[in-house]
Amino acid sequence: MVESRAPSKVASYSPIANEPDVSEFNDWLADKGMLLLPRIVGDGLEFATGSLARGPMGILEPQGPEVAPDLLIIPAVAVDLRGNRLGRGKGFYDRALALLEVPAFAVVFDPEVIEKLPLEPHDRAVNGVVTPARTLIFD
Repeated sequence: MVESRAPSKVASYSPIANEPDVSEFNDWLADKGMLLLPRIVGDGLEFATGSLARGPMGILEPQGPEVAPDLLIIPAVAVDLRGNRLGRGKGFYDRALALLEVPAFAVVFDPEVIEKLPLEPHDRAVNGVVTPARTLIFD
């Protein structure tokens, strides 16, 4: 899926408890020089490279320069069949999705793909969802 979109920089995430573990995928991206990770700056996210340190939410964040991603791989609590994503409630990824015009794919476990999520005005949809069993493309 990633290679078919031909990105040069892919923003992924450092998984926390209850999120799908994308560590092997991140290692693959890092080996190709393509991995970016998010860091919190104010009430937003930026994506960067470099060594990792614990950020304000206790999540490992890169300490290097900011880099613009070509593709986003993001965590979610749930995704519906139209690409609407439910996050953890702080809105970091919704704000990032509103600013970036790049494809975004949520990563969830299979039971977290549901028929329909309630929406709020600030919610941003993703272009697809990846689970251990399948990949759904919405665009």
